[in-house]
Amino acid sequence: MKALDRGKVSFPAIAALVLATACGVSSASRSTREIAIAREQLDDHVALCTKRYGYDPKADSKLGPSGLAPGEREWRECVYQGIEEYLIPRTLSPDIYRQAIAEDRKLTEALAQGEITRAQREARVQQMIEQINRTEEANWSKVQMDRLEMETRQDMMQRGLGPLRR
Repeated sequence: MKALDRGKVSFPAIAALVLATACGVSSASRSTREIAIAREQLDDHVALCTKRYGYDPKADSKLGPSGLAPGEREWRECVYQGIEEYLIPRTLSPDIYRQAIAEDRKLTEALAQGEITRAQREARVQQMIEQINRTEEANWSKVQMDRLEMETRQDMMQRGLGPLRR
């Protein structure tokens, strides 16, 4: 949620927001640990992309309303690779991330062509973040409900078969 708190929306915010949401959901401890590791790996990857391509999304306020900054397209491609490598294997909703990446590519191309403004792309990315967040929350809730239901069934079976163990 850090990217949202700063008032800046960049594509990695999608991953960070969902990982933060997933970390807040008490699922199996293994899943929480994997999510925390994925977030750290993605954060490190994004920092590497920034260093490698010289584009920093936090500094994009200096840019005009359309057009790309030097290294911006390469930086975004690098971030997409990080999302594919670190986040998608650990999410319950890989397709929504792939769709968001595809749409962000189209939006970035439209921005480069002067067809949309940076603010329009940021607004659409914000919508994607919100959709991903809702989807992930629903998926994690379902996982929790399924786990609770399974535990209840196992408890009922144990209680029902308990007298046979005597």
